[in-house]
Amino acid sequence: VVSYMLVTMGISNVILAVYVDITMRAAKESEATTAEQHARESLRIARTTRELLKKFASAEKIFSTYDATDSACTMDLTPASTPHFTDQVLHGRLEISKELFLLVIQDPTVQSLMDDLDLPPDRANLFEVIDADGSGTLKVSELVQGLLKVRGELKKSDVVATTLAIQSLQELILEMRDE
Repeated sequence: VVSYMLVTMGISNVILAVYVDITMRAAKESEATTAEQHARESLRIARTTRELLKKFASAEKIFSTYDATDSACTMDLTPASTPHFTDQVLHGRLEISKELFLLVIQDPTVQSLMDDLDLPPDRANLFEVIDADGSGTLKVSELVQGLLKVRGELKKSDVVATTLAIQSLQELILEMRDE
């Protein structure tokens, strides 16, 4: 009877060990798949953001050479009209005015890129949200960081975090005023 129990326990331990081993392998494969999917998604977002920057850079170039008296000027942002990604953009010298931003976001290709980035549909008000320093123009870093931060659905935690940060700033300002 005792030997029968020992054999049964031994077999149970072997079965359990096989089950744990299979589970651990599946978890490692799942983790690797998740990491690969995350890497692919990050690459897709980077490429889409780069294409969007190309559109803004080309539009800025067209806009800067635009003669104010030429009312027939149109913004052609098709791939053929946006052949290069200038050093100006790469070195952060590009500045996008609100007027230019509003013109560029009307382009169907830009709208598609913004959809791919999962940006909110109320894009006409994005400029004010993204203009972090309140300068009235967007630098490349402001544009990229702002667009990436407004991606996806608004969560209650986003609103709560913002409210708490504002309350903290208000308290700090009140303390500074009282001193």
